[in-house]
Amino acid sequence: MRRILRSTPALLLLLTGLLLAGCARSTAPAPPAAPPPPAAPALLGADALVPSPRLIVGRIVALDPARRFAFVELGADAPTPALAEGSEWITRTLELRETGRIRVSRQVRGRTVGTTIVAGQPAPNDEVVWLAP
Repeated sequence: MRRILRSTPALLLLLTGLLLAGCARSTAPAPPAAPPPPAAPALLGADALVPSPRLIVGRIVALDPARRFAFVELGADAPTPALAEGSEWITRTLELRETGRIRVSRQVRGRTVGTTIVAGQPAPNDEVVWLAP
């Protein structure tokens, strides 16, 4: 037992030295690497895809061909500038074949807009698009 007691201070001294040496060697974490600078925008080639300027407004839900009226149910994401009175919209089939052109009137009831048929012969369920400027 005496032998253990005599070696205890030496062991404690050795253990303290190791702990202090370990603390002295620890280094602060390296700062995070800076993100690379953004690449310069490449020039668009002739075959590059660009978004269509035609934005979907809604669908034709009813027609009055005798008076040249069409009623359009607006989509949830119909662009607000397209709803201005006098704006012209294009009607087309689901195959994207243009069927006519309509002009927005002041007649708005909820999500339905009254329009005047300017050209062509739109049909019910035709998609209505706006050619964004």
